[in-house]
Amino acid sequence: MANLWHDGPHARRRSKRVFIGVGLMVIACFALFFVVLLRQSGVLLEPNAWLSATLGFGASKSEHLDDAFALHPEEHIFRAPRTIQLHWNVTKEKQRPDGVLKEVYLINGQFPGPTIEARSGDTIKVTVVNGIANDTDSGLAIHWHGMIMKGFNEMDGVVGITQCTIDSGATFTYMFTIHKEQHGTFWYHAHSAVKRADGLYGGLVVHKPVDGKNAQPDSSIYEYDSEKLLLIGDWYHSTADVVLARYKSFRNYAYEVSHLPFSAWDVYLIEPKSQPAPDSLLINGVGSYNCTNARPGRPVDCKETDAPTFHVSGDKAVRLRVVNTGASAGYSLELEKASLRLITVDGGSTVSNSTPQTSAIGILYPGQRMDLLLLPEGASKTRRQSTNAIIRVILDLELMPMMNPALTRIQSFPLQWTHSSTEHKRSKARDKVKIYNMAKAEGSIIPETSPLHKQPAETALLYTSLGINSYKNDEPWGELNRTSWVWKDPKAKPLLAMDKKTWETGTEQANHLRTFRVPRYEAGEDRWLDLVVNNIDDKGHPFHLHGYEFYVITSQQDELGRAYNPFEGELDAKLVNTKTALKRDTVYIKRRGYVVLRFPLHNAGLWLMHCHVLWHQAVGMGVVLQVGDVSGETARKAMQSCS
Repeated sequence: MANLWHDGPHARRRSKRVFIGVGLMVIACFALFFVVLLRQSGVLLEPNAWLSATLGFGASKSEHLDDAFALHPEEHIFRAPRTIQLHWNVTKEKQRPDGVLKEVYLINGQFPGPTIEARSGDTIKVTVVNGIANDTDSGLAIHWHGMIMKGFNEMDGVVGITQCTIDSGATFTYMFTIHKEQHGTFWYHAHSAVKRADGLYGGLVVHKPVDGKNAQPDSSIYEYDSEKLLLIGDWYHSTADVVLARYKSFRNYAYEVSHLPFSAWDVYLIEPKSQPAPDSLLINGVGSYNCTNARPGRPVDCKETDAPTFHVSGDKAVRLRVVNTGASAGYSLELEKASLRLITVDGGSTVSNSTPQTSAIGILYPGQRMDLLLLPEGASKTRRQSTNAIIRVILDLELMPMMNPALTRIQSFPLQWTHSSTEHKRSKARDKVKIYNMAKAEGSIIPETSPLHKQPAETALLYTSLGINSYKNDEPWGELNRTSWVWKDPKAKPLLAMDKKTWETGTEQANHLRTFRVPRYEAGEDRWLDLVVNNIDDKGHPFHLHGYEFYVITSQQDELGRAYNPFEGELDAKLVNTKTALKRDTVYIKRRGYVVLRFPLHNAGLWLMHCHVLWHQAVGMGVVLQVGDVSGETARKAMQSCS
């Protein structure tokens, strides 16, 4: 009996070990069977696929970053124009783009949405299905940012102007032909409510074809190996509807003064009804949020994630097509162990060949794009076959004066550059500056025969402001020439399909003394307009004009940035630059400053001009411009989205 008592515990331990061993063998057998089954079905593609899919980050996400945003110009620049047909199903799903759980919009299960690559002259046909259950409030609409949409006004994707919303379960097909002269970096995004801030966007790249007019591909002209798309923008952890409600609430005042201490500069910037600062930033849908930064007053479901590593390869430069997809903040890019050179802005407008290399460039505002050459540094011969560099994104403070202690404003992302040999080619020697200010960028020399140098047929004047509306419970309210663009019913007929006399019934204005106005200009291929926009607000605004590209012939501000400084035609004529003006579709207007935009009125229709800070756009900071007349055929097509 003593021996039994003495041996009993050991026997029980041995039995326990045997039981555990048998259990592990059974689990292993099931796991092996599961793996074999998956391999036979073609589901298991890589060892870490399950882990990556479970976490929404890691191996598959890294591959998504490197491969899904690698561009393929060689598939488009040598072929004839064709029709590109796409079918999109828009859904919502909770994901962790930066480690924080949030409901995000997906297109065919992807965030950001699929990248569209095309060439000039292609026809784009995209069938959009609203697969969001109970999306009964604001529906969907997709805008093709930067596309001039000549002859396709009804496809511009603006609820209330060109279409009705795509409601839950409904389908709508966008179809338009890219203008034969248009190429560059563009993007698409929601233009219904504030869905853009919840991830409903993606890249659109139009490659310049190699033909009789363009004898060389850009890769030969600029000497680069490959192209990458970078969709970089601020990110909010609350849904966009919640953020907008906070912005419009009178409690906004308390939020602004609750975070102490402020620096003197912060105090100077803070003002009533400033737009809410973001919580994070994303590159190609991925970020890295420090969970310890989360505020107790706004708890989040957060899991720590590492910053994603970006991979590039080759011995020459790499072309980076950068889009600011953010809702609010501008930003600059800074590189360590590599250099940058600006080559185009917005829709492919070429900058001066004398533009220097730099270690940092900015500021890129919401809606704007820039194409950069990423250049290797160091001697022409090196023993290293890879370079570890750093991409640093620096969010600008001006458009987010409400301080957010949860935000890491400067974030770094590793960049690994793999060379195919022990030699990599250096770019041609040129001047280099530490920081390049995009506001000072100039375009290529414009020929003297260009109509840009002639006096325009017409000059129009707009004043833009953002203030507090006492008629609407002290909500912020934006205006241009004392009119606002806020569409009351997303399901109502759009302006294109309405009689002009009834347009005002669909809009919401600041008060009963305001009326909805639509400036009208005569259309003509050779009829040019100078559009002067005076910003009388205490903050700058990035303005986007639908349906057009324009030359920025001057952009000015009071020296101290405080006094009102309107454009005075004859007095300021000396400041006008038509020799090296840049062509853009989104322009930043400095606080209490102005811009003069010159462009031909060759695209008849109704086109929205609005601030691309999403919160400002949502409270009316926009104006509809009418060029020429709306044809009956266009009105009929606009109604197709309402059936």
